[in-house]
Amino acid sequence: MSSGVQASIDGPVARLVLDRPDSLNALNDEVRRGIVELLDELEERPDVRVLVLTGAGRAFSAGADLRSTAYPEIAGDWSTRRHRTGTWQRLLAQLDRLPQATVAGLHGHVIGGAALLAAAFDIRIATADTVVRIPELAIGIPLTWAGIPLLVREVGLPLTRDWVMTCRSVPADELLRSGYVQRLALAGELDTALDECVDQLLAVPPGPLAMTRAMTSAIGRSAPAMAAGWGDADHQQWAFTEDEYRSAVRDYLERMRGGR
Repeated sequence: MSSGVQASIDGPVARLVLDRPDSLNALNDEVRRGIVELLDELEERPDVRVLVLTGAGRAFSAGADLRSTAYPEIAGDWSTRRHRTGTWQRLLAQLDRLPQATVAGLHGHVIGGAALLAAAFDIRIATADTVVRIPELAIGIPLTWAGIPLLVREVGLPLTRDWVMTCRSVPADELLRSGYVQRLALAGELDTALDECVDQLLAVPPGPLAMTRAMTSAIGRSAPAMAAGWGDADHQQWAFTEDEYRSAVRDYLERMRGGR
């Protein structure tokens, strides 16, 4: 297993922990490869019934690691670069194919790509200090990873416009009202709330749970807006070539270092 994540399987439950607490679990290619390693195994393990995702330390995740990259080195011909730029989008699609029910536990900051990673899970449970923010436009790139259609599917078009176009912080009570999270946990009780949810899922007979998970995933994939994500790798690769992006990301990092 790659560093940056912890993964384990204990009977019917798999657990995945984003484990870069010094960088607020920022997502880079090593983290992606660690997640995919577990997902590849789970695709062939229908005996594992539930996957739980959490983040170590003070936050779930600060999103893509802008100080390095969330992608492998972008080199090669056009088709190779396009394929590599789509790595995280393919990871989110792989989550949809799993036979397991999936549960994400959120706390602290849930930024950018981390908000999309969580949105790909069936059930999301958050603590009262959870804040989602999607700052991609502020750093000079469109929201990709099929993020627009994914958010439209989960919270609707009006809120997707608001959250993405303003880049504002969205607090836990609004996340609950919107349906982005389904349950709120008391401070310090996220693990308890996750265990309760897992127990509820495991109390359901395996066959009906697996069929319902497959059915709801298929309905989610068939949402018309999901088809619009096919070009996101092209949009992102194009954005990376623009001076406007390079200037915006420098400004964004300076603001983050200054605590603004």
